[in-house]
Amino acid sequence: MKPKLDPIKLKTFLFLFCFLSFFFCKKTGSTTEPEFVSPSTKNRPNVLWIVIDSLRGDIIGRYGVTPNLDLFQKNALNFQYHLVNAAWTRPSTLVFFTGKYASANPVNFWDYPTTKSEVDAFYRTEKHPLPKLLKNHSFVTYMVGNNPFLTDKFGLGVDVGFDQLYDFSNYSEDTKKITKKTMEVLDEITSEEKPFFLFLNYNDPHKPYTPPEGFTGRIQTKEILDEKKRNYLGEVAFVDEELGKVFEELKTKNLWDNTLILITADHGEVMHAAHAISPFTGTNTYYGHGQDLFLENIHVPLLIKLPGSARNQSIAAMTRSIDLFPTVLDYCELPIPKSIQGKSLKPLIENLETTKRTYYGETRFTQGYGEGSEFLLQRSYRFHEVGKFWQGSVGSEFYLYSDAKKDPNQENPLRISNISALKDMKLNPSLEKKILRFWKQIRSMEPKLPLYHLSIQPESKDTEIQIHVPQGTIRMATFPEDLIVEEKGKLIQIHTKRTKAFEISFEVYPDVSFPEFNVWFSKKQIPKSEIFTGYFGVSMASCQSNCDLLYESGSQRPVIHPNAKVYFWKEGGQKKSYASKQELGTDALEILKKQGYVQ
Repeated sequence: MKPKLDPIKLKTFLFLFCFLSFFFCKKTGSTTEPEFVSPSTKNRPNVLWIVIDSLRGDIIGRYGVTPNLDLFQKNALNFQYHLVNAAWTRPSTLVFFTGKYASANPVNFWDYPTTKSEVDAFYRTEKHPLPKLLKNHSFVTYMVGNNPFLTDKFGLGVDVGFDQLYDFSNYSEDTKKITKKTMEVLDEITSEEKPFFLFLNYNDPHKPYTPPEGFTGRIQTKEILDEKKRNYLGEVAFVDEELGKVFEELKTKNLWDNTLILITADHGEVMHAAHAISPFTGTNTYYGHGQDLFLENIHVPLLIKLPGSARNQSIAAMTRSIDLFPTVLDYCELPIPKSIQGKSLKPLIENLETTKRTYYGETRFTQGYGEGSEFLLQRSYRFHEVGKFWQGSVGSEFYLYSDAKKDPNQENPLRISNISALKDMKLNPSLEKKILRFWKQIRSMEPKLPLYHLSIQPESKDTEIQIHVPQGTIRMATFPEDLIVEEKGKLIQIHTKRTKAFEISFEVYPDVSFPEFNVWFSKKQIPKSEIFTGYFGVSMASCQSNCDLLYESGSQRPVIHPNAKVYFWKEGGQKKSYASKQELGTDALEILKKQGYVQ
């Protein structure tokens, strides 16, 4: 016999279930904008976002190899001083699609492999990358191009939410195939009643430079060119010809007028001998990129044709790639998420801008800040992981200051060994003040490292603490002045005869290895069973592996039990793996070799 259901209990259960489901979804959902479908798409413009990989900001209109882009520029907005916020493809593309600086998302920007934990963290935290957000507002979204970092197929990148993605990074002859597929997509688009977002990404003129026969013959210049630059410009001419076909097809299909067309690059290319060897990574970067933030690495074209307009205007003010995400949303009359770190270009275009934009960028071993023509670049280990580019040693961090008005090629930047040495350099007081302000701006833009805390209740007049990390270095943050502290990079030794409770705080720079520590009272080591940790004060002996969450207290200081001799907790930062090693698959290696990323 089946038991009868009590209707009151059933209603109570259903109510609680619905309430908790709503609460859980609300807590775990996006912190920016709700996912909803726009009620009206009739007058919304289409968006065509074109990226020409490695195209420097000084190429269009200069060498006779861009007739189609030259013609486009005559009917578009030309942003003459546009800077990307990262200097190689994956982080730069993620800046495009998240509207945030590279370090604000969990995918690394120093090594090629993207670990599973990074991919999972991206999907968990980045609820509204641009293609997905537009899809939620009734756009149909496509990617056609050569960008292996826009799929998680090869262990190189992440899926940012396109409806259809056609990646040609595993083809040796990709440029014409990209154009052909674009034509097919445009055929499909004309049958859609929805507005479209098409991201078109040509890999040429990315190295190795192998233009088809005849294209270098189109170069018109009195400049003496070496073979590499001639071939680079030949590839530019090749892509320009292919773009001309795309432009013509858009017009034939009556898609031109009501489409916002944005043309840019993900980074530039180093062609000045002064930057042949990166001062930040020590890597040969001549006819390459990604190893510094000098202007030839970050200055790229930006041309925008507004929907329903042939307005021609040159804009000299600084703009940044982080501004493109909110600009697209602004011209589509869609809400801009509060989490976006960029700023729409619409006020600048409409002459309503009241403040000048400043620059902040990140790439391998480099952070930088700029105002106008002046930049302060810092050698930095802050965002690095053990891998291809870094094996755990932390060396000196220096700064390079330059003013492109006085030194256009940034050949002779002022080198500063450390900020505390500014006084000894006997600089002009106004310049010294400016460099210090730029340095503070870099500090304010970067995410904070986690802080580790130790609370000690001594049992004797002889306390010794030893902290060690396998990679990186330890930096003391706060500690009582009467402690004897010996800092030795990976090792910190502390001695004190204090009998009253005290606390020390430190950070691991960069945050790539978990600190191990030991505490002795009168030469007697405190066992893990007597060390308490995290917000809930659990014994360290209770966890043997994967204990990251155990140590964390969030932003809340734990309530320390008065009987605890040693209490340890971690404040801030995200959960991460401190020992990740991932090898590239054969497919991924072949793609990177073909594109000139690895030899």
